[in-house]
Amino acid sequence: MKLIYFLREGYKNENIIQAFWLLVSTVVGLVLGFVTNSLLTRILGKELYGDYALLFNIYSFCQIIFNFGIFYTISRLVAITNDTNKARGYYLVGSFFVAILFVVMAISVIGYAFFSENMDKGSLFKVLLISIPFSWVYLLTTLNENYLPGDNKISLLSWSRLLPKIFLTAILAAIFFYLKKIDLISIILLNYLTFIIAYIYVFIKVKPTFTQFRRRLSEVLVGNKQFGFDIYFGALIASGSSSLSGILISHFGVNNVEVGYYTLATLLASPLSMIPNIIATTQFKSFAQSAIIQPKLILLTFGLSTFLLLFIIFAAKPIVSIFFGKEYLDLVIMLQYLSLGFVFYGIGDFFNRFLLAKGKGKELRNASFLVGLTLLIANILFIYLYGGEGAAFARILSGLMYALVILYYYKKEIKGL
Repeated sequence: MKLIYFLREGYKNENIIQAFWLLVSTVVGLVLGFVTNSLLTRILGKELYGDYALLFNIYSFCQIIFNFGIFYTISRLVAITNDTNKARGYYLVGSFFVAILFVVMAISVIGYAFFSENMDKGSLFKVLLISIPFSWVYLLTTLNENYLPGDNKISLLSWSRLLPKIFLTAILAAIFFYLKKIDLISIILLNYLTFIIAYIYVFIKVKPTFTQFRRRLSEVLVGNKQFGFDIYFGALIASGSSSLSGILISHFGVNNVEVGYYTLATLLASPLSMIPNIIATTQFKSFAQSAIIQPKLILLTFGLSTFLLLFIIFAAKPIVSIFFGKEYLDLVIMLQYLSLGFVFYGIGDFFNRFLLAKGKGKELRNASFLVGLTLLIANILFIYLYGGEGAAFARILSGLMYALVILYYYKKEIKGL
């Protein structure tokens, strides 16, 4: 009877429903991600998959650099307004900034392609140049990941994450079973196409409006000056250092095979940070109006994270063998190290979302700076000494620092209540 009552009450609670569907879509997305990368490793082989992973790491790094806090600001402004037209206006402003920032990003990536020692002037160089005109999808991803939770559009957020993976999995399965082989640039362009289709759907559902565009633009710029840029500066150090891992592995390594290993290990360990993030994302709007995080929510988050950590650590070898083949078993140690690191990051992210909802930009900036500096130093030292496994160990150190610093600021925020 208690179970029936709980399910009935949970069905009435919008946050529980949203958390459930976001969790379901994330799990499905992870499964599709495993299948997609399993197909990619078999279609491309170790070396080309390593090149693919390097390009992914380059654009992930660009996502961090080329947002300047704008999308964090939009997330906060949307969360604190109950005006639907204002929220839709903020999305159009965000799309406007996507276009502007894309130009800056494209010029920078072209410069990297010509002057980086990591990038020879052969096939990988050409692939990077051809991919640049479509790389704006990475910035649009950042906009959607910040805007949709702020506007409490959790269902649409789920679809924006899931649709590209569904499309890409179907395409790669057709390639694997019928074409067998395909070049790297075709894979990259097909990947972009899946995101473009999904984001057209998101754009239609959001229905951005030009109403009072200049006023919305002004509000975003003012908000960015007040708190958004502080968050960006911290994220630039913390997340930027994280995205540099793959690039540094390529720089210190003989080839990009270890970059591929590290990327796969990151894919498999990422659910450990996703669970706390999902819970916090569904609560983001309520966080903006709450004095503290409910203890039951904290216990639920910690319990799920611990369970998932133990599962991945003990199931690492069979998971790698099944999804990617025995030739990839060298990444198991990386996976086990990264699993612990992602638990720490997930805990930090959970409390981070609360502080972000409260507009604590300076605190998050300071925390991100400390974490990023820790990761940068650890990355350079341990990657130089131990390659990909060193990068995984560096993630443990920085994740622990992140969790401790964010918890300190959370305790400081609720002190005296």
